[in-house]
Amino acid sequence: MKFNAKKTVFLIDGSSFLYRAYYGVRPLHTSKGVPVQAVYSFCRMIKKLVKKFDGSFISLVWDSKGKTTRHEMFQDYKANRQAPPSDIFDQKKLIVEFADLIGLHQISKVGVEADDILYSIAQERSKAGDFVVVITSDKDMGQMLTENIVMFDAFKDKIMDVVAFEEKLGVPIAKFPFYFSLLGDASDNIPGVRGIGKKGAMELVNQFNSLEDLYANLDNVKRPRQKTALQNNKDNAFLSRKLFLLQYEKTGVKKTDLQFNKDDWANARSLFAKLEFKTLLKELQSEQLSLFPIVETKMDVHKKYKLRAITTEQQLKELCFQLKSVKAFAVDTETTGLRTLQDECVGISLCMKKGEAYYIPFGHKTIEKQLKKETVITALKPILEDPKIEKYLQNAKFDQLVLLHAGINLQGPIFDTLIAAQLIAKEWQRKKLEDLSERYLDEPMLTYEEIVKQNKYKNFSYVPLHVATQYASIDAHQTFRLKKIFEKELKKEKLFKLFKKLEMPLAHVLFQMESTGIGFDLEKIAKLDVQVSKELVTIEEKILAAVGDEHKNINLNSPKQVEKLLFTDLQLPPQKKSAKRTGYSTDQEVLKELAKVHPVPGLIMRYRELFKLKSTYIDSLPGYVNPETKRIHTTFRQTSVATGRLASSDPNLQNIPADGSGYGIEIRAAFIPQKKHIFLSADYSQIELRVLAHLSKDKNLTNAFLQGHDIHAETAARLFDVELNDVTHDQRQVGKRINFSILYGLTPFGLSKDLDISFGEAKTYIEKYFEQYPDVSVWMDSIVKETKRNGYVETHWGRRRYISGIYEKNRNLYDLAKRVAINTVAQGTAAEIMKWGMINLNNAIKKQNLDAKILLQIHDELLISVAEDQKEIVEKLVKKTLESVVDWEIPLIVTTRFGKDW
Repeated sequence: MKFNAKKTVFLIDGSSFLYRAYYGVRPLHTSKGVPVQAVYSFCRMIKKLVKKFDGSFISLVWDSKGKTTRHEMFQDYKANRQAPPSDIFDQKKLIVEFADLIGLHQISKVGVEADDILYSIAQERSKAGDFVVVITSDKDMGQMLTENIVMFDAFKDKIMDVVAFEEKLGVPIAKFPFYFSLLGDASDNIPGVRGIGKKGAMELVNQFNSLEDLYANLDNVKRPRQKTALQNNKDNAFLSRKLFLLQYEKTGVKKTDLQFNKDDWANARSLFAKLEFKTLLKELQSEQLSLFPIVETKMDVHKKYKLRAITTEQQLKELCFQLKSVKAFAVDTETTGLRTLQDECVGISLCMKKGEAYYIPFGHKTIEKQLKKETVITALKPILEDPKIEKYLQNAKFDQLVLLHAGINLQGPIFDTLIAAQLIAKEWQRKKLEDLSERYLDEPMLTYEEIVKQNKYKNFSYVPLHVATQYASIDAHQTFRLKKIFEKELKKEKLFKLFKKLEMPLAHVLFQMESTGIGFDLEKIAKLDVQVSKELVTIEEKILAAVGDEHKNINLNSPKQVEKLLFTDLQLPPQKKSAKRTGYSTDQEVLKELAKVHPVPGLIMRYRELFKLKSTYIDSLPGYVNPETKRIHTTFRQTSVATGRLASSDPNLQNIPADGSGYGIEIRAAFIPQKKHIFLSADYSQIELRVLAHLSKDKNLTNAFLQGHDIHAETAARLFDVELNDVTHDQRQVGKRINFSILYGLTPFGLSKDLDISFGEAKTYIEKYFEQYPDVSVWMDSIVKETKRNGYVETHWGRRRYISGIYEKNRNLYDLAKRVAINTVAQGTAAEIMKWGMINLNNAIKKQNLDAKILLQIHDELLISVAEDQKEIVEKLVKKTLESVVDWEIPLIVTTRFGKDW
């Protein structure tokens, strides 16, 4: 639909935009910690609207603080609404500033809701002969639609006029208030008629002309229950209509007040700069301008530093002489890609003191003079492998692996600034080197995006040496400077011991695990691919046999096509709306329920499971096999999980399924040990529950572990009031679910869904759990109090996690913060036990000179490669080492198993 720019007025529902902007993107902060995700998203939304409609008359309409005229009618109006997140109105202030800068008209009025202002301006402009587009997703605003007033849902990119709206709601516009007087509106706490739902309200609206007509002819209401409900709730019905109806308030707004010039967008440049909106700043630049000025500006920052390229043997010789004379220096590598053991190293940067840094290029595909790789490696190898010289690196493990692939086994005490930053960072702070440089040194850095991607180089090896030197040497220089800052910070926050004794030794263990990799049988996975592909075809054939050949082109992975098949063609009952509220959901939960009444949903469920298994694992894992080593080398990330747990990526080997019915176990079987070796699995038994018992000192929980009872059966016995020996399998499953979920903030609703029981039953189970283990509840309360006092929680060994949500007035956010705090202490402590175990075990294996290596860590489990003739010795060593990490009253138990494949 096209609009006449001179005759069209656009009215934006500011609150609707604000909340969508706030919740629509992940939390975003400036380098100083200012939350800005709503501001950034709001700016983008306005930009998109301006581009789409090119409007000349626009107003941004806001709600004002405090009660409105509707509260005078009904004091409980909107009483059930939770307090908004604490930072949303701080962000709104910045949005208001942004709108002022670009000349966007804004209006709010004390005591009057934004909906009424939108309605009032729309009425005034419509009467003056203008066409009005109200930009909102609030269905209540549908009552204002006329030939000259339409709604635009910016999130669905959809215009709603009278015809479209009536078609969607199934109610004439004139009867819309009548419909909601019966139905009410839970979000605004408008009562409606209790006992009448959507279907009933629709029947009555179609039968009667108005609310007055309905009450004048109550005897004509066919259903006795509806009639009684209407009799008992007459006052509520008329009150609800009054609350629902939009109210006209004279605004005094002239059309000239709404004039908007899109060229004024550039006036927001200073705000974008202050809030670090780099993308919006770049978009402001003229398309004729290159990005070179931005790069030059950042280069200017470092002109005070001596940044040199080493391109002759004499220069390299002099540099090596200096390196040998110092006790520490920073190192960084540049590569052709991120596959550390496959991609080529093209240069090494070094820094020994503030103000000077060097880049040694040897693999750049430019015509400039540079040294041969062999020359550089030969010269640097004895220095980089000298264990007496300390090395500083950002994300050290990456560079260690790159150097190993290049022929250098980096030695010496290593200080990783990324790991240090993770330990002291607040929840919102980013830890990339350029972010750390801006935050701690107040110096911007060149980014890979600016140097390589924006210049459309294939990879870093194509970057000219003068630019590469500026980019690469500064990496080493800033790392060198940050080391001293972080060391001081770690000591100040009493985290240096955790860093030096746990995290850095662990990083070395992970380096060894990654460099070793794990064997993978390509023939076995290829056979499994044939088997799974065959079953997928069989399932498709069964579905077609049930629904007919007219559906032979259906994509069973398309929610839209499956939705049509299930609810239109097969006429199965819809269960719930889709996540975007645009149709009906076909998720796992829905398919499981529908499978009880029809075979096709069950077949679709199985198809999706197998298709995901094939695409995620069977098809992708072979691509991760290193052509040189013939092994898969995953990356273990030490700094990405806030609780301190390790994460695996490229590929994620912590996520390989282990089920026997869905081919998961067959995928694991493709992971194989080297010749004359066997796999040993070592699994900490119920470690988080044991940690919980130790931390809470709960007598019943402690005694259960001390007596060697089955903890899940123990919990179930008390939940169901039966003897321990009489606990059934199903009862134990309930006990197990509650035991493992209590630390994750299990709610009655969640438990009822998991176990397919009533909400009341689930609530009773949880209450009985805390009666059974009362000190667990006391401990949880103490953690919440500690978090409120400090703003952070600590694990047993002192790892911190800052949790700003603990001060939220919004109940949902506050409850989430409580759950995060409790879970972090227990899960983080359990993760640290595993880390200590890995370090101690690695040391013990080396000390005894055994032919064994840790290959994988899967949360509470280690997978170890062991020489077959040493399996008994290693098994004893593993159990003894892992079980003796802590000297607690609660014993740690490790279960072990051997296998010829995973």
